[in-house]
Amino acid sequence: MPAGLLVFCQGDRVALDVATWDGHAQRFFDTRLAGAGVGEAAEVRVRVTPKQGPSGERRVSVRPRTAVDLAMADEAEARQGGGLGLLAHRCPTIWTIECEQGKAGDPLTLVLAAILASVGLGPILDPEGPEIFGVKTARAKLEAGRA
Repeated sequence: MPAGLLVFCQGDRVALDVATWDGHAQRFFDTRLAGAGVGEAAEVRVRVTPKQGPSGERRVSVRPRTAVDLAMADEAEARQGGGLGLLAHRCPTIWTIECEQGKAGDPLTLVLAAILASVGLGPILDPEGPEIFGVKTARAKLEAGRA
């Protein structure tokens, strides 16, 4: 699996609608998103442009959640608690954000994951850890420069 983050989503047929994501990104994250994704596409390249800092592209794909995804969420939940593992079980869909150059925790990937988690109402999973967290923790990581 390429380096990246998984975002659990509560919708079962979730479109890769970058225009809708962009409105949310501008309103709540002071970031712009651009890309040509809408409808039944399985993946889209998204240009992420924060108000401060460099911009870049990330590939986002959508797929059904698997037993492996839930096992990673459960493992992360067992390590840290908090209830987000249980939330993952209510999410039938996964958005995968593939990062460039194999670095899953880079700021652009993390801010895009936070935007998608806030749209999809699900947790973010870093399979490397595994670590499961929500939008609040993603924001804290960005502010602390731990992305």
